[in-house]
Amino acid sequence: MRTGLRGWWAAAASLSFLLAACAGIPRGSQISSIDPAAVTSFELSGRITVRVEKDAYPGRVRWHHTEHTDELWFYTPVGTTVAHLRQDETGALLVNSDGREYRAATLRELTNEILGWDLPLEALPFWVRGVEWPEAAKPTEEFDDRGQLKNLNQAGWQVTYLDWAPADVKGLPSKLDLQGERLRLRLLIEHWKVNSDAQ
Repeated sequence: MRTGLRGWWAAAASLSFLLAACAGIPRGSQISSIDPAAVTSFELSGRITVRVEKDAYPGRVRWHHTEHTDELWFYTPVGTTVAHLRQDETGALLVNSDGREYRAATLRELTNEILGWDLPLEALPFWVRGVEWPEAAKPTEEFDDRGQLKNLNQAGWQVTYLDWAPADVKGLPSKLDLQGERLRLRLLIEHWKVNSDAQ
C-alpha cells in the first residue's frame, strides 16, 4: 500500500521536476504585516520536497489550517493530485489519487502508515509561522543579525528558516527546512493568507 503510493508519486514527480525547478516565485503586490503569534487560521500554498531517508519527492502543497481543522492537498509539480488529507474533531481522512479513502484517529497515524512520513502535524502550524510549539519543551533558538528567527530546535526536530521575504504577508517565513529522524521537508511558500484579526 505505502510502496505503491510513494512509487507513483516518485514516477510522476520525476517527469515534471524540471518544470517546477524553472518556476518563479510570485509575490503579491499588496503586502500586509502581521504578528505570527496572533495567527489562528491560515492558508498557504507553494512547493515542497519531502525526503524520507534517501528518497526525495518534489511536489506542491496547499494547506488550510484553523483551530479545529487541518486540510492539506499534495500534488506533483505539474498539479496532479497525490493525496488529500483532512483532520478535524471526528478524526482523520486521507484520499489518494485513485479515490481510495483511509481513516484513522489522527493524520500523523495516516501519513506514517500510508505515505511513510512521520508528519508532526500538531507542531507544524506553529513552526511554519516561526513560533515555538507550546505543548513541547522550550526550544533552543538562534536569530540572525536582523533579529529574525534562523534556527529552532524542538521535540526532536530542527527547523531552519531560510527566507522571510514576504509571500503576500510580511512577518511570516517564506522558505524553511524541517528535519526529523527520518523525514525532511523543504517548503517554499509562495502565498500566505491569514485570519483578519492577525493583521
